[in-house]
Amino acid sequence: MAASPAAHKSSATRKGPVPSQRGGQAAEAGRPGRTVPVPHVHAPSIRMPSGLRGNVLWWGGLAGLAAFGVIDWPVAAVVAAGTWVAEQRSRQVRQAAGE
Repeated sequence: MAASPAAHKSSATRKGPVPSQRGGQAAEAGRPGRTVPVPHVHAPSIRMPSGLRGNVLWWGGLAGLAAFGVIDWPVAAVVAAGTWVAEQRSRQVRQAAGE
């Protein structure tokens, strides 16, 4: 039994406006299109302590993860280096802005 050609069409070959991810509106303004309801998912916001307490939690947590083998030491070293570079850059930007 051969299936009809229409059965083999994928969603990629359909023509017409594609709903965007924000609010399900059509991607092209002014063209009629279908809207797709997109459920709103609430993501909790976590506030990380700043200053010395935040640094101790971050660096201690990173060292703890590496010590217990959750992440490998080379990965921890790359994350630590990236963190240090980001902190230095942030400090330079704040000083240039006069904070």
